[in-house]
Amino acid sequence: MITILTSVDRETYPHLFDQMFRGRARVFHDRLGWDVDVIDGRELDRYDDLDPVYLVSTDDRDKVLGSLRLLPTTGETMLQNEFKDYFDEPVDIRSPTSWECTRFCIHPHDTVENLAHWRMAASELLIELCSLALNSGIEFIAGVYERPMTRIYKRIGWEPDLLARSKDPTRHLAVGVWEVSEQYLYRMRDLAHTQGFQSQSNRFA
Repeated sequence: MITILTSVDRETYPHLFDQMFRGRARVFHDRLGWDVDVIDGRELDRYDDLDPVYLVSTDDRDKVLGSLRLLPTTGETMLQNEFKDYFDEPVDIRSPTSWECTRFCIHPHDTVENLAHWRMAASELLIELCSLALNSGIEFIAGVYERPMTRIYKRIGWEPDLLARSKDPTRHLAVGVWEVSEQYLYRMRDLAHTQGFQSQSNRFA
């Protein structure tokens, strides 16, 4: 199940925000070792104060499996600031029809059963992201991603167009854009159906 949230929902859905921020800390700080701020087990940054849109994947017990964050590229973004000089090619994406996706993560789980949840969460997050973008007039999603994730995106049915790679060859980061189209949405839904996944949206904020 996907729930779409904004900052005004923090008081209504505190359990979802708490799980999301804790999951982000486990992924970006503990597993990937990124230089991010973690306070009381939660990872937040200044972009969480800019009224982003969040997509949160949960199971039938309201346990958060994964999440992502969206901001318009016409405002402050990580590509324009933190990652401005990070890549081997200049990247300057500023358009009302292009939004930046950050903090895309699937929360770590340790069992075979939760491995299926991981795959389902990744698939339905991208399906609902594409659907939300289509309904909102967004034509492109931009974001930084780990290059090994390309095979996961391809398996789900929506891989990015590579724009640049990190200057540091030891870091496997890249920046790309995902084209938003009905073709990709249908492709992902068909692949998800084949794998036994069904994407559902709980609420549009």
